[in-house]
Amino acid sequence: MKNFISAFSVTPIRINWLWPAIAGLLVFAACSAPPTPPAATATPRPVSLNGDNLHPAWTFPAGAPINAPPLPVNDDIVIVAPLGGPLTALDISDGTIRWTYAPPAGRVWERSCATDGRLIFVGLEGGRLLALEAASGEIVWQTDLGIEVQMSPLVIDDTLYVVTTFVGPGITANPNGRAKVFALSAADGRQRWAFETGNYILQTPAFDSGPNLLYVAGSYTDPTIEMDEGGPMRLYALSAADGALQWRYESEDGFVKALYAADGFVAFIAYQDFVNGLNAETGELVWQKDTGNWVPSLSGVGDTIYFGSANTVVHAMNIATGETRWQYNIGGGSFNYLLGRPVRAGDDLIFLAQQGDIIALNALDGSLHWRLQTDATTSRTSLSVTNGWLFAGDGAGTVFAYTDR
Repeated sequence: MKNFISAFSVTPIRINWLWPAIAGLLVFAACSAPPTPPAATATPRPVSLNGDNLHPAWTFPAGAPINAPPLPVNDDIVIVAPLGGPLTALDISDGTIRWTYAPPAGRVWERSCATDGRLIFVGLEGGRLLALEAASGEIVWQTDLGIEVQMSPLVIDDTLYVVTTFVGPGITANPNGRAKVFALSAADGRQRWAFETGNYILQTPAFDSGPNLLYVAGSYTDPTIEMDEGGPMRLYALSAADGALQWRYESEDGFVKALYAADGFVAFIAYQDFVNGLNAETGELVWQKDTGNWVPSLSGVGDTIYFGSANTVVHAMNIATGETRWQYNIGGGSFNYLLGRPVRAGDDLIFLAQQGDIIALNALDGSLHWRLQTDATTSRTSLSVTNGWLFAGDGAGTVFAYTDR
C-alpha cells in the first residue's frame, strides 16, 4: 500500500494502548525482512572480482542462520555472527577458526558488527557494546550504553557512531523507550556526545562529509496517523562533531530500512514502495520515485544509489534528481529479487539473488559482466566482497567463500 508522504514537524503523542499492535507489526517487518546494514568500515572500496576465475574456495558450518553478511576485517580474517551463536573469526584463506567470542551472559546481536580494520565492534544483549582485537579476539574495551545496539555502528576516522533501539527481534518492546545516538572514541569507547531520539533505530547511520552531518532514522507511534505498515518515520540530521540537531524530517513512509548520503543529498528506503531524496542541509524532500515493488535495502557510491525491488529489477539512480541511470532485470521468476544491498567493487555492482545467483553488473551502465550459480539458495541477506574474495551466508547456517585467485 502506498500512502501520500508529507513532511511535518509536530511532536508525536505517545500511547500505551495501541503500542502492542504497532510494535508487533514493526517487529514482524524487522524479522521477516531484516534490513541489511551498510558496510561500516573505514577500508577502501574493494576491487572488482574476475568472474572468469571466481570459484568456490571453502564452506563453514556456523550452526545457525546467518542474518548479516560476513564481515571481512582485512586480508586475513572474516567475521561471522550466526543467530544466537558465538562471534566467530575465520581465516580468509581456508575457513578455519581463528577465535570465537561468546558473552558470559546474554547474546551477540548478529547484525551489530562493524570494524575499523583493527578492532571488531559488536553489540551485546543488555545494552553493552564491546571492542575486540581482530587478530586475537581479546577484549580491548567495553561500555554499558543501557540501550540495545542491534545494528552495526558507522566508523568514520577515529569515531564510532552507534545507534540504539527499544524494539526489534529478540527485544521486549518498551512503549516509552527513547533511543539514543552515541558518538564514541573507537580507540577506547569514551563518549564524545549523545543525542536522544523519540524513535527506535534499526539501521546504520549515513554520513555526508560536505556538511559534516550524520543522518539517523527510525519509526515511532502517533495515534493520529493510521498505518498498518510499520508506523510513521523520523529522520534526524546531526552535527557529526557535537550531535547538535540541524533539522528533522517526518513522513508516513513506515519502517526505515536504509540510508545513503552524498553530494548534499540523503536518500532513504522505507516500508512504502518509494525511494526518497532529501536536501542534506535543509531536510527538504526534493524527489520521490515509485520503486515498483518491495525493496529490501539500498547502497550508494558517489552520486549514484543502487537497489533492487521484488519485481526482479535492479535500479541505479542519481541521488540529486532521482533520475534513472539504468535498470537491469534479474529474471528467473517473479520473486528472484536482489537480497539486501548490492556491493560496489571497482566498476562492478555485485549482488546475490534470491535463487542463489551471484551477479556482477557494470556499475556505470548496468550491462551484465558475469553471473555465477551457487548453493546459497536459502540466504536471508546480502554478500560481502574484499580483495579477491566474496562471502555469503544462508538460512541453514553455512558460510560460503569464493575467490578469483
